[in-house]
Amino acid sequence: MEGIFGPVGMAIGELQTVLVQVPVGAPTQVHENDLIQRTVLLALIPVVVAFSFVVFVFYRARREAYFRHKETELKLSLAEGELKALRAQINPHFIFNCLNSIHHYMFTNDGPKAGEYLIKFSRLIRHVLESSALRSVSLADEIAANRIYIEMEQLRMNYELTYHIHIAPGLDVTQLEIPPMMIQPFVENAIWHGLGSGGVVELHFLPAANRHIQCIIKDEGKKEYAHVSTDLSGAVKKSSMGTSLMRERFNLINNLHQTQASFTLADRTDGVKGKQVTLTIPLM
Repeated sequence: MEGIFGPVGMAIGELQTVLVQVPVGAPTQVHENDLIQRTVLLALIPVVVAFSFVVFVFYRARREAYFRHKETELKLSLAEGELKALRAQINPHFIFNCLNSIHHYMFTNDGPKAGEYLIKFSRLIRHVLESSALRSVSLADEIAANRIYIEMEQLRMNYELTYHIHIAPGLDVTQLEIPPMMIQPFVENAIWHGLGSGGVVELHFLPAANRHIQCIIKDEGKKEYAHVSTDLSGAVKKSSMGTSLMRERFNLINNLHQTQASFTLADRTDGVKGKQVTLTIPLM
C-alpha cells in the first residue's frame, strides 16, 4: 500500500507547497488600492468644484467692484463739472448785483465815496475770482469776504446798515475750510429782502455735528419777505436767481460728498421781529 500511495502522496505534498507559495491575497489588495484611489478622486471633485466656484465669485466681485468704481468716478466727474458750472453762474450773478449797487451809489453820492466803494468792490471781486477755481476756502477768508460785501452795502445805504459777526469760542476759522461763496447769497437776501433801506444784520458761526458748521443770518424784519416758507427758496422773490442756484448747489454738494448741507428760514427766536436763515455747511 505504501508503494502504491507513495508517489500520490508526494504529488499532493508538492501541490500544497505550490499553493502555499502563490500570493492568494494579491488580487484583493490591488482591488482595495483601486477602490481607495477612486474614493479619493470622488472626494476631491467637490473640493475642486467649490474652489473653482470661490475663484469665480471672487473674480466676478472684483470685476463688478472695478466697474462700480469707474461708474462712481464718472458720476463724481460729472458732479464736479456741474458744480463748477454752477459756481460760474453764481459769480456773474453776484457781480451783476454789485455793479447795480455801484451804479446806484455813483449817481447818488460824491466821487470820493464812489472811489472807496470801487476799492472794496475790487477786493471782493479778487476774492471771488480766486476762490472760483478752488473746491474750498478757509472759513476766515469767507468771513472776510462777507465783511467786505456788507461794508459795500453800508456805503450804499449811507451807513444806515450795521452788522455784527459772532464766532463761537473754540471755533478756529483759520483751520476750517468750506466750499466758497456759500454764505454771501444769503447775506444779500437778508439785506435786500429783509432790511430794505437799513437796519441790523447778524452772522453767527457755530460748530455742528458730523463735520459741519452752522451759519445763522438774522435780520430785523423791516421788510417782509415775498413768501414765507420753511425753505429759503420759497422765502424770497421767485425771480431770485441766486437762491435757486444755491439750492441746486447744496444738492450737488450733498450728492458729491455725502454731506448734510441745507438751509432753512424761520422767525427769530430772540424776541426781535425778523427772520433768521440757518445754513448747515460741510467742512471740506
